[in-house]
Amino acid sequence: MEQMSKDDLAAKYSDAEFRSKLFRLTSMGELVGACLIANNFRPSKDFYEAIRLTPYGEEKLQQFLRKKIPYQEARLSCFLEFSWLDLLVDVLATDDAALQQAIGEHIKKGEISYPFIFGRELYDRAFDKLTLKDDGAHLTLSETLEFLDGTPQGVFQGHNMVTGPYGLLTSQQIRFYSPERHPSLMHCSDVNCGRIHEVHLTTSQTALINKHRSEATKVLRRESETPSAWGSFLADIFSRTVNTARDDIGDGLISLLGDALTVEELRKCVEWLLDGTSGRLRNVLQELGIRGKAQDISRHLNRAEMMQLCLTLSDRDVINCIDALVHVGDIQVPSEEVRTPIVNEAAFGKFRVSAELGPHGVRLHSRTMNVAPLRLRHLIESMYRLDYVEDREELDWQLRNEDADSLEAKLDKYLQNRSPRDVLEALVLARKSNAVTACEVLRLRDGAAEDPEFISTILWKLGFASVLNQDPHRKFWKLHEEMERMVRGVPGSPLGPTLEEFRGAAANYFVELETILDDSICFTVWSLTSDHVASKRPFTYRVDEELARSHEWLQRAASRSSDNLLEYGDRVSLYALCRGYQSIAAELIRVANRRMEFIRPVDEFPQWAGQQNLQKFPFAHTIPFLDLTDNARETLIKRLQEISRSLVSEEVYSARNDWLHGRRNVTSFEKVRSSLQAIRTAVQLVEDSGFARIPYAVLDRTTDGYGRRVATLESTRGFRFSLLYPTRFDWLDMPGDGRAVHIMNAAVFSPPNHVLRFVSEMSSPYTEMWSDYPKRKPRSQRAIKAMGMAAPEE
Repeated sequence: MEQMSKDDLAAKYSDAEFRSKLFRLTSMGELVGACLIANNFRPSKDFYEAIRLTPYGEEKLQQFLRKKIPYQEARLSCFLEFSWLDLLVDVLATDDAALQQAIGEHIKKGEISYPFIFGRELYDRAFDKLTLKDDGAHLTLSETLEFLDGTPQGVFQGHNMVTGPYGLLTSQQIRFYSPERHPSLMHCSDVNCGRIHEVHLTTSQTALINKHRSEATKVLRRESETPSAWGSFLADIFSRTVNTARDDIGDGLISLLGDALTVEELRKCVEWLLDGTSGRLRNVLQELGIRGKAQDISRHLNRAEMMQLCLTLSDRDVINCIDALVHVGDIQVPSEEVRTPIVNEAAFGKFRVSAELGPHGVRLHSRTMNVAPLRLRHLIESMYRLDYVEDREELDWQLRNEDADSLEAKLDKYLQNRSPRDVLEALVLARKSNAVTACEVLRLRDGAAEDPEFISTILWKLGFASVLNQDPHRKFWKLHEEMERMVRGVPGSPLGPTLEEFRGAAANYFVELETILDDSICFTVWSLTSDHVASKRPFTYRVDEELARSHEWLQRAASRSSDNLLEYGDRVSLYALCRGYQSIAAELIRVANRRMEFIRPVDEFPQWAGQQNLQKFPFAHTIPFLDLTDNARETLIKRLQEISRSLVSEEVYSARNDWLHGRRNVTSFEKVRSSLQAIRTAVQLVEDSGFARIPYAVLDRTTDGYGRRVATLESTRGFRFSLLYPTRFDWLDMPGDGRAVHIMNAAVFSPPNHVLRFVSEMSSPYTEMWSDYPKRKPRSQRAIKAMGMAAPEE
């Protein structure tokens, strides 16, 4: 028999049903081939008897038997090889359902096993039990079995078959997430290394199937060193079946379920899917002998069991489930949070699509291309079918103000010159059928079109960057302007507001003022005194944690003062907040005078810092304030002092009682006016200096012919800042232009505009799940030091 080319194979095996079953059986074989087995593994009778061989396969089977390969292993070897010059396995005669059931029994019994790589269990176990050597951990078979003992059966998917604790279940959705023998599970001790190192697991080489498989391969190679072009032929079937060029491949949902949802959130998903999918998940459970109320079923399931059950359903079911739970708050996603898989990042298809979860639900996001504008165009063409006269006329009327020769040209111009939000508000909301089509194309949950956030949800699903819709100072400035308007009218006068109206507004105003001042001083303390390089979350402000630690820092700094009113904690007085900036300035001056005590140990510098000359590491101290330029440190101190001086000189801290109690006259309201002006000056200086967590997002990106790029960021307060690329500081893990960032304009560490940049992280079940990630074992002979902010020197 001669080798066959891909074209030969395509001509011989052209039947669609045959190809479909061939693809499924070879996928099943790949799942089995990637498993872990012990020395005593033997395939069951149901396993090897479900395999039917072609005449060519029977011929090779006899040759295997003559080489003393046991019958079970010889037959299984034919299945694992599947083809050589021709097919070894008779595709149509093989009972794939019986074969799947037999393999599933081996998986349920643990005789065939896979590592459960998702969530925290195996990652934490690797930290506790393993040691990295040569950038990895290499385990023997006995060490592998011991390491995996007691952990759940791994969840992976090949074709429409999902491995896991329930064996090998059938899914309504074809996906591919291959079993992993070398999972990434460990971080090394280098805090500047973001790589997750591999743990190399070992399967038995003395189990009869592996012991004799190499001999079976030798038999096949005696006939021909190279097989027919099965790899190319199957790759072509894979591409045509999976449609790898799609921009909505949902395979990334596997790692999103595994790494971005807590166990309780997964439990909510299972309950929703049991009751919200017209019995589709219940049918799966009934085949497993499981019945009952959704909560009773889910109560005792672990992460692996719940993942496997969820993955038996379609991508649409899974996405609609998560979206619905986010909408009702059963999955809590803060407004600026974007959940992504932590350990098991994965991207699929030509567009390298991964799954993300935000406050508007799940989206499938391309990592290599900005597909959002293209998706927007496709959505419009789905709503207005351009091959229908009525739809063309309707869209042409919508675009009547565009000056172009054709409808297609008008649409191009329209999309180029208007913001995506304006486009969606004008076209999606133009008629009910458009909203219905948008929900269908984007696979939105039921009721999404009636939600006030409908347009924001569409923007998110299309892949547009999150629009900055949260100005942390918006409420304050609105109240401030209201206060100034009231004072101009003189409260209590015939034409002005009543005193009761003024007092009510003043009460709300001072609450908001205290909120933004407290957040500002805590953020400033953390920004300037924390060792961001050594942090588990570099340059990430974790609000709930850092607030208390900043108060402790301020209290220690305040202990140097003779002012007994300076107290920081759960209830901070307005007086202490006004004086807080001066306390920060005084402590930074003290730290600067003892800067030699904060020099970073040599072994804490990243390895790359001394290996090349193009990238610089500017943080030679463990307190970043000390690594700012001389001018920046001087300016920063002056601004902190000026903020406190402005607030204290007008005795803003005593204004609350003065404004809320007693009778008022024209003279007292002159004092109110001056206090309001002092507050305006101080808060504006806080914003101008970057001492507040004002978010910036990309407004524009430009690239010249030399590859130099400029990203212009704009804040919700209208400030703009430009980031230039490439720079000498691109390896610092400092947040760039890919997400909303806080720019501390006053904190320049390299002129002209290299400043400290940060992101915020709100507490959520997701952040709590990964709160102590990454875990790193200390280097030998290396002191373990706190990863938080440096305490004021005593």
